[in-house]
Amino acid sequence: MVSLALRRALLCVAALTMLTACQLDTEEEARRLVAPWVFLAETEVFHSEANCTVARFATISPDVRRSKGPVLVEGVRESIPFLEEKQVVAYALPGLSPNQISEQLMSINLFKGLGLLSSFVSPGKNCMDETFASDAFQVLMSPDTTLIYDPVNYALVLLYRPLNKAFLVRTKS
Repeated sequence: MVSLALRRALLCVAALTMLTACQLDTEEEARRLVAPWVFLAETEVFHSEANCTVARFATISPDVRRSKGPVLVEGVRESIPFLEEKQVVAYALPGLSPNQISEQLMSINLFKGLGLLSSFVSPGKNCMDETFASDAFQVLMSPDTTLIYDPVNYALVLLYRPLNKAFLVRTKS
């Protein structure tokens, strides 16, 4: 016969397991995903559901990490082979917003462009509150934002250089 204390302990473990299964990522996992790409400071916003994660991090620097960081490309067409190889890509395209980059990517390769776009749009319903959605949208439209895209993890990072902020938007698939 199982003791009452053991039953309670098993119920607690089961409850904790179910709670973590309701999130795509923990805050620590989200930080581990983004840390190789940007110079992270503190987490300002974090929310995760079963199919999406959003976060906003302060950054120490407005720069993309060079050592072991994403592949830095200077043209949208140049990014296609890297995306096909499932590599993380950072777009260094002065004067172009991430939205304009995604439009160009869709005109060159619809499938890759839609994949990038869905990484931003899909989490909108469940993970973004109005404030986060508004801020992320403004950053998406700004030419002062560096776009980083991870096609394997369906993750998009918008590194807003003027305020040293990094917005993570990630979907399950």
